Amino acid sequence: MGALDGAAALGVLFALALIARVIAALVYADITPGVEIWEYGLQGLCAAQTGGDLCLRDPDGAAYATALMPPLTSYLWLGLFTVFGIGPEALSAYVLINVLVGAACAPLLYVLARELKLEPPAALIAGLIIALYPTFVFVAATYHATNYTVAFTLGFAILLMRAMKSLHWRAALAAGLMGGLSVLTRNELLLCVLGGGALLLWAGRRNLMSGVRAAAALGLALALVMTPWIARNYVTFDRFIPIGAQAGYNLWIGFGPHARGSGNQLDNDAVSRAAAAAVREGVRRGDAPGDRYEPRVQQAYLDDALPAIEQGGVGRLIVLTAEKFAVLWVFDWTDPITRHPAYWLPWLAVHGLALFGLFALWRGRAPPIDWNGALMIVLFLGVFTLAYSISSVFARYRMHMEPFIFVFSAIGASALLARWTPINRDAAPLRT
Repeated sequence: MGALDGAAALGVLFALALIARVIAALVYADITPGVEIWEYGLQGLCAAQTGGDLCLRDPDGAAYATALMPPLTSYLWLGLFTVFGIGPEALSAYVLINVLVGAACAPLLYVLARELKLEPPAALIAGLIIALYPTFVFVAATYHATNYTVAFTLGFAILLMRAMKSLHWRAALAAGLMGGLSVLTRNELLLCVLGGGALLLWAGRRNLMSGVRAAAALGLALALVMTPWIARNYVTFDRFIPIGAQAGYNLWIGFGPHARGSGNQLDNDAVSRAAAAAVREGVRRGDAPGDRYEPRVQQAYLDDALPAIEQGGVGRLIVLTAEKFAVLWVFDWTDPITRHPAYWLPWLAVHGLALFGLFALWRGRAPPIDWNGALMIVLFLGVFTLAYSISSVFARYRMHMEPFIFVFSAIGASALLARWTPINRDAAPLRT
């Protein structure tokens, strides 16, 4: 393992990850008409059907302008439907791209681990974990946007690490561009990128002007990436919408009358689903400029959630937030997928190793990681925890956090291997 480093490690990790995901896609990918492509895909599908911009359909089937979901993968869908038509060819193309992006996450995590100052064997273990971890393999055969979020997040983290080390404005500009792309896949990543600017200021506290220039370059690049989407939303909706416009619905599922600790419980409950549909059904139809349908839907969810929030008081908010925190950080016992040994056995192994990795770092039994990198990991995990604890938690949401957990799993595994590796006392001493 120690001989694998650099380009060789990147190639091996990508190849292993690619093989695993190709097998998963061949076995599990569904390209039949009507397969669930989620809101990201539906926004692109509606645009392809109408010949316009991203849209969704109301309960009567009429198209309306949308900014519901972050747009990056929706525009990918639109491009695929435009090139291949609305059919299995476009679905197959998406799965192929999803497989490639998912496979790229393994070498990306290796590079991030090396930036964090992990030794090559530990970095290789981190890459192997994400290359072969069952949920990361299986998601490549689905139409979720998870792989894109993870890949752009890892890319941003790598470039942010390099910018914090060099404090060069070009490095920070590259980080901001990658961070902007990540934001266009998940709302909460905007806080991570803005937090990255704060980390640049912290890293440059002894050379303040360099830190300020780097933070400004990151902010400029972020603005350049996001401005077209923000401008489109302002023209379309007459309001400032930086990413996805889901505030009303997120509050409804997080703390509304049917809120649970798990988004899976809410989604699979017939009463809750009927209540959500009733809120949409009660919204007046029509999508005229200046009186758009989607903002009225979000307002309807907000209006339906507020009485439950007021009646339940602070105590209910605390209980729901604590339940979601437990589902996120302890174990999601509400999702049928998590009850399968293929889920909980790897989950148990990597989290046990992560805890041992943290212990090894604390006791000095593993080489220390980069301090600024540790702060960056805290930033990512803190933002994801906050975002999901106040909205909803699904088992797949943990996948946005798990690459950072895998770093500590790799440290733990490497520390264990170091303890178990026999020492050859007859070997010739090293010449110095």
